[in-house]
Amino acid sequence: MKIEAVKSLIREYNEGTLSPEQKAKLESWYINQAANSKTELDEDSENEIIQLLRSTLPLKYAKPSRTLWPRIAAVASIILCLGTAWYFYQRADSNPEVSHAKNNILPGGNKAYLTLADGQRIALTNAKNGTLAQQPGVNITKASDGEVIYSITGLKPEREGAKNYNTIETPVGGQYQIVLPDGTKVWLNAASSLKFPSTFARLVNRKVELRGEAYFEVAKNKQQPFIVKTVGQEVEVLGTHFNINTYKDEQGVKTTLLEGSVKIHNDLESKILKPGEQSTLTSRRFMVKTIDVEEAVAWKKGYFYFNNENIESIMRKLSRWYNVDVEYEGKITDEGFYGTVSQTKNISQVLNILEKTKGVHFKIEGRRVIVMK
Repeated sequence: MKIEAVKSLIREYNEGTLSPEQKAKLESWYINQAANSKTELDEDSENEIIQLLRSTLPLKYAKPSRTLWPRIAAVASIILCLGTAWYFYQRADSNPEVSHAKNNILPGGNKAYLTLADGQRIALTNAKNGTLAQQPGVNITKASDGEVIYSITGLKPEREGAKNYNTIETPVGGQYQIVLPDGTKVWLNAASSLKFPSTFARLVNRKVELRGEAYFEVAKNKQQPFIVKTVGQEVEVLGTHFNINTYKDEQGVKTTLLEGSVKIHNDLESKILKPGEQSTLTSRRFMVKTIDVEEAVAWKKGYFYFNNENIESIMRKLSRWYNVDVEYEGKITDEGFYGTVSQTKNISQVLNILEKTKGVHFKIEGRRVIVMK
C-alpha cells in the first residue's frame, strides 16, 4: 500500500470515519510493517506517521532493555512494534468500558490560592474575573481564562517589592498560571508554590522562590537578572524558557532548558545549560544531560509523558494530579512504560490503559489506589 494511502487511512481513523474494511486493511498494513519492516519510508513520511500516532497513542509498553526515545527517528520501531496494538485497541471503541468506574476520580484542574503581603488569602478558583486586589504600584486581576495578572500602575510603591512578598500555591490536583509584575509568565504544577515580590521596582534582581514544579517564560531585562531559588540551588537567567521540578519525592532537583541560556549554581559549583539540556542536582552536585524536553513540559501541555518510566514514578504523578494515596501489594513490575496519556481523563481510564499492558493491576478504594501485580 502506498504511503499516501496509509496516511489518509490514519487520518480517517482519528476522525472516526473509517469503515470496518478500511480499518482491517490499515491494521494489516501495520502488522506487516512491524513484523518485517520491509516497507521503505522517506524521512518526512516516517516522521509524519510517527507524529500522527503519537498524537493519539495513549500508551506504549516495553521492557527496560528497549531503546529509549533520544530522537524522533529512533521512535519509529518502538511505535510500530510496541504501540500499534494499543493504538488500535484504544481507538476501536470511543466509549471503552471502565472497570474502575464505580470508584472513579476526576482529574485535577485550575485551583490555587493567592496570599498577599498583608495576609489576605484569595481562593482563585472561586474568585470572579476582574480586579482581585491592589497593592502600591501594582494591580492584580483575574482574566477570563483564569490567569492571574500583576500589572504595574502609575503609582510608585511605598517600599521595595522585596519587603512585599506574595505567594501563589496550588493544592494536590491543581495547576495555575500567573503573569508576574515584570511580564514573566509562570505555569505552576500541582502541589507547588511560588513566592515573589509584589513589584520588582528598585530591586537589584528579580528573585522568586519555588517549591514543587513550575515552567517559566522569563521577560528579558539585562539590567535585572531573574533568579529562581529552590532547595539547594539558584537558577539565574536574563530571559528564557525553562522548567524546574523540585518535588521532594523525586530524585533530585531537575532544571530543563527549552530556550535561551541559564546558569545554575550552589555553594560548590555552577553550570551553564544549553537548550535541550537538563540538570539534576543530587548530593549538592549537578549532572547535566541532553533529553527530550517534551518529557519535562508535558504537564504544562495537559498530558502525562512516560519514557521508560517505572510504575512507582508514574503513580507519583497520578497521586499529585488526582489527589489520591497510593499503596502497593506484593512485588510490582520494574518494567518501563512508554507513551502519552491526556490529563483530562478520569483516573479509572488512565489505570485501564496501564492495565492493558498486562504488567500491572489496580484497585480503587475511596481516594486510595492499590497497585498489584
